[in-house]
Amino acid sequence: MSRFEIRGVVSAMATCLTPTGEISPAATRELCDFLIERGVDALFPVGTTGEGFLLRTSERKALAEIVVQAVTGRVPVIIQTGAMSTALTVELTRHAQTIGADAAGIITPYFYSLDDLSLRQHFLQVAQAVPDFPLFLYNFPVNAGNAISPKLLADLHENAPNIVGLKNSDGDLALFQDFLEIGDFIILNGHDGLMLPALVIGGKGQVSGNSTAFPEPFVALYEAWRRGDMDEARSHQQVINRLRDATKDTRYLAVLKRALEWRGIAAGPVRSPQRELTPDEERTYRGKLEKLELL
Repeated sequence: MSRFEIRGVVSAMATCLTPTGEISPAATRELCDFLIERGVDALFPVGTTGEGFLLRTSERKALAEIVVQAVTGRVPVIIQTGAMSTALTVELTRHAQTIGADAAGIITPYFYSLDDLSLRQHFLQVAQAVPDFPLFLYNFPVNAGNAISPKLLADLHENAPNIVGLKNSDGDLALFQDFLEIGDFIILNGHDGLMLPALVIGGKGQVSGNSTAFPEPFVALYEAWRRGDMDEARSHQQVINRLRDATKDTRYLAVLKRALEWRGIAAGPVRSPQRELTPDEERTYRGKLEKLELL
């Protein structure tokens, strides 16, 4: 397997649904174009922002296919294929490889409490099922309930060469630095409030949910940091921090879907049990985003 490289802004895509709640191929293609035209470096569909864990298996596969076909190789596509069971994770990861995705991102199995030995067994079985396919592990213990430790990650990287990176959404910068110590590995930050600090200490890029509707400040921050303009980079981080407040930092995905609608992408409703915004909430969130001059 040739070395897989990725850096910059990886947009965690919202999943566009029709008014009746089905996957919308047309809006998905529009969102891919919207993000690529605004300079994101890669796409990460079917994850947390993409309501991936609320989609049926057939929907997850269909969405992955639509994104890969829409992107046509313009940027890398990392499909989130993690699931509660090892068998389904393997099935979805093999599917991602078959359809031509560039890599898979795999959340830890969730709900049941798992020790390092269980997680090691799970991830190695997935990696061995697709030995020539790059895999990113996805550490988000607040939501998933199970955490990937630096020791476990180093073990997995040593024993499965196709595990090439980690998306860390833990929000702990000290832990992020421990992951960086593993060495020849791609560590991506998943906490928007820490984008600049994570880049400064050695992170390769940012996987951002807020960027699905507002890619501009993330792309601008990365470009400023790459040029060495720290003052400008800090100013973009401040905009991102205010954006996080305005969107409740993707806690309510309906905010991002309405924001996409206001920007011309018919993202549709959220998938139940999430709820839509009330009219008062919609006015409040739109007002905050307008004040930031993001709409």
